[in-house]
Amino acid sequence: MISFNAQVEEYKSKEGVAHLFGVLLFTDEHPNIKKVLRDDDYWLSFHELTGDRFCVFSAKPEKGCYGFPSLPPGILGMMVPIWKEPSMNKNLLKVFDMENTKSLPMLLLFTQVNGEYLKIELSLDDKSIESSYTSIREQLESACQAIAKINKENIDSPEGLFAALSLHQDQRVFWQRVKNSIDIYGYIKRLIP
Repeated sequence: MISFNAQVEEYKSKEGVAHLFGVLLFTDEHPNIKKVLRDDDYWLSFHELTGDRFCVFSAKPEKGCYGFPSLPPGILGMMVPIWKEPSMNKNLLKVFDMENTKSLPMLLLFTQVNGEYLKIELSLDDKSIESSYTSIREQLESACQAIAKINKENIDSPEGLFAALSLHQDQRVFWQRVKNSIDIYGYIKRLIP
């Protein structure tokens, strides 16, 4: 994790780079996300989209799994599967204040304020290569739209960037819900004779 923090600090020191970063998190359980991120053409299209103002990294934590708890001999217990997180992921989880990696794949947008990371977790689709590419692109486009509205002199203000991104994401979710409600209303209206 030290090298990751060093990379973030390196990009923060560059002129014109937003102090808001992204990291694409996925595991071997997400083959379509892996294929998209390993393809140079897809990666270049993401770079074209984000440009030099918005830096996005990718990381592949170890895959966790559900398992049954181990009980001492002679002890009865409920055999309910629990999530077992690999110890290799502890630093990642600690840095980003995440409970576990169950919700991967995701685009994690973050900025650092007073030594702590403020973050927004955006889920990604891994159903197919096309849906994986589309979901990554849509999430990056949304973040880029929020960053584009920020004046250059405020681009290195982590609090302002995070507030703008949070507001943008909230509005995006609100309008998506409105659109879904209209679609449902139209569907129900067609059912009633």
